[in-house]
Amino acid sequence: MLIEQLEQLARIKEPEARSKLIRTLVGEYARSEDHDPTENERELFSRIVLSVFDQLDRSARYELVVRLAKTNRIIPDLADRLAQEDFALSEPVIECSPVISEDALMAIATNGGNDKRAVMAHRDDLSEEITDKLIARSDRSVVYALLENLDAPFSVRGVLALLIFANTEVEVLGGLARRALRDNEFLETQVQILETNCPIFPAPLKRAIEEETLEKLAAQINNIKRGKGDIEIDGIIYSRHEASVQIANGELSFDAILRTLFEEQRLDAAIWLISRKINLADDVVSDTLKSDADGAIMRLMLQTGIHEKTYRDFLKARCEWLDRSTRSIPELVMRYKKELKKPRNAAAAAAAAAATPLGATATAH
Repeated sequence: MLIEQLEQLARIKEPEARSKLIRTLVGEYARSEDHDPTENERELFSRIVLSVFDQLDRSARYELVVRLAKTNRIIPDLADRLAQEDFALSEPVIECSPVISEDALMAIATNGGNDKRAVMAHRDDLSEEITDKLIARSDRSVVYALLENLDAPFSVRGVLALLIFANTEVEVLGGLARRALRDNEFLETQVQILETNCPIFPAPLKRAIEEETLEKLAAQINNIKRGKGDIEIDGIIYSRHEASVQIANGELSFDAILRTLFEEQRLDAAIWLISRKINLADDVVSDTLKSDADGAIMRLMLQTGIHEKTYRDFLKARCEWLDRSTRSIPELVMRYKKELKKPRNAAAAAAAAAATPLGATATAH
């Protein structure tokens, strides 16, 4: 019966009639709770709706969302199309649809508005890749929602980004403490990073983990009255405003986090990150980067596999750290670019990157 109705619908050409018939058909399709549609019925229904979707009026689209957005009675292609609508129509799909595709969610995390990202942050099936993208691309309200969502997974690189934010932002610091109290796996990730003497670990959070006073820290931050100015915790000034330095390019790659550390002039943290990327002791990396041996520095950075633009940013930051001239930077970048293009060096850099991914930095050394 359903298939016959769909075939009849396909022959109708007037937009108004199509919208009316779609609303009627959606109602019957959604009400048939005693009948679980077959794969063929889902496919046929969804494809015909998609074929006339651009001709449907708002009420017909609204009917689709209200009745089917949270079900598995439509195919991913239709859910993905509904997710492209304005926020009022797409919200239930983005937050609850069990069939929306990973690609559609990633597209929203990358280019969607913060209203769409915020509802996505409540989903119980997010991947680490999407969580990473949300952390890098969204405003902090989305980050707070992710921290409160115990089903949201966090990669090591995602936690590192949050630690960078938490060095200046009290709300992120509080979110990390609250999440650690409720999520043992999240706490373990923080402990692993802490045990590597990570220099970007906020001192109050470090003390709270070591002294098992996370609850006290979370309560202290929660009790701060909103609207109040900067506050001091353990001798460190924090703000409720977002840090001016954002994760570079809206991503959480090794290059992006490294560039962010360069911008923040955190030589100690950059050395820490590089040493764990290429599995060398911190003092070896530090001594090399502070030396005048341009060739040794280039070979070390080639092992990280960073892009030539990141290498240029590194050289600029290094000159500032060591109060040296930037005159030789263009030539050094050209040499690095040339070496990076060589098959042997490119393969070695790729192998180093694959052997020691950023996600493994917490357990290196």
